[in-house]
Amino acid sequence: MKLIKFYWRLSATGFSFTAFGLGAALITFTLFPIIHLFSFRRCRAHLGCQFMVHLSFRAFIWMMRNLGVLTHEIVGAEKLTNGSGKIIVANHPTLLDVVFLISLLPTAFCVVKKAAWSNPFFTGLLWATGYIQSDDPIKLLSNCAEQLGHGNNLLIFPEATRTVPGRPMKLKRGAASVIAESKKQFIPVIVTCKPSALSKANKWYEIPHRKMHFKITVGDWIDPQRYLSMEDHLSIVKRRINTDLREILVAGIERHERSG
Repeated sequence: MKLIKFYWRLSATGFSFTAFGLGAALITFTLFPIIHLFSFRRCRAHLGCQFMVHLSFRAFIWMMRNLGVLTHEIVGAEKLTNGSGKIIVANHPTLLDVVFLISLLPTAFCVVKKAAWSNPFFTGLLWATGYIQSDDPIKLLSNCAEQLGHGNNLLIFPEATRTVPGRPMKLKRGAASVIAESKKQFIPVIVTCKPSALSKANKWYEIPHRKMHFKITVGDWIDPQRYLSMEDHLSIVKRRINTDLREILVAGIERHERSG
């Protein structure tokens, strides 16, 4: 029976990722052009496409859960819809982290690493939603400031790539720089997956012996003025934010581990 369940989950996982790729291509070549065509402003088109991705990702999570591939527990999701023009930062253990978080955010501009833009399945989607490339630090800050100035939310993974299991978490300076430069509130989100799967060390087909269980905890909003009021040089402020952000994420992961 265990072997049958394992192969069912393996088949269901393969089916899910196939459906994901085909679904991304379908909405990219059908719905997104229509949204852009009938939107008077590009920003409105981006938000419309983001909402479609939000709905699609909600459906994808629902499908994977009902196929028996995963289970999930989400704490504090309502905090993500409070206010606008704010920054959501999260750790990044698996391929599905961005899917889960965008499924909770009706609209958000996601900061995406350069490699994703060369993926033929996602290039059109990233363009249509107005997501932001992370490769150029100057453009990153400028683009993030523009969207925050318009009252739009940002989703940033400070590690810039998935965590390597068993290695210390390393954060890039991008998220801390955006927070320090924009002076906008940010909220930390903790994501864990047990057993470990879909990580940087795993292929999609290397599934665990039982269902993946995702636990997502949304923290409290943090006002960056606590750092900026110290009147230190901006580079020092950025380092302090980066250090504290890492400690918050690591402490959150450890709490998940203790709670089982």
